[in-house]
Amino acid sequence: FEKELQVQKERSRNAASQDIDDWQEVMAISENEFIGYDNLEANIRIARYRRVKSKNNEVYQLVFDQTPFYGEMGGEVGDSGVIVNEEETIKVIDTKKENGVSVHLLERIPNNPAAEFMACVDVERRRAIETNHTCTHLLDQALKEVLGNHVEQKGSLVTPDYLRFDFSHFEKVTPEQIR
Repeated sequence: FEKELQVQKERSRNAASQDIDDWQEVMAISENEFIGYDNLEANIRIARYRRVKSKNNEVYQLVFDQTPFYGEMGGEVGDSGVIVNEEETIKVIDTKKENGVSVHLLERIPNNPAAEFMACVDVERRRAIETNHTCTHLLDQALKEVLGNHVEQKGSLVTPDYLRFDFSHFEKVTPEQIR
């Protein structure tokens, strides 16, 4: 057991290792403002970028001067979409929040990182995420009405395809209560 446990620990360490380049600054910014509640498209400029390699997968992290892309937080997944200009279109795979900054994961860096781009959120995916986010609030209220006000949300995962809602309750929920 101990021998196999060590083998698994080593596999896990190797899988978790990342090769991260230093940030390459394109332009200095004091903050990167999230404007995605009111705008799902915006003219943006790249402030900095870096390469991240893990498990033979290579992506690029980019920080924009402003962004319509919602960053993953609070159990809600981040936005995806594209950045585009007259010369190229690059897919935004995901958006995360790191230390209060929106970091965008892209397949590659642009040919000209100093160029201006139009950032476009995948609207259909965003709407599906918003719908499931609203459902978490409805589910929370329904659980309180059926099981009691002692029910507390303990976590959630909100994706475009489904939601998971974790909550505390002092006993198993019955089929009648679920109905």
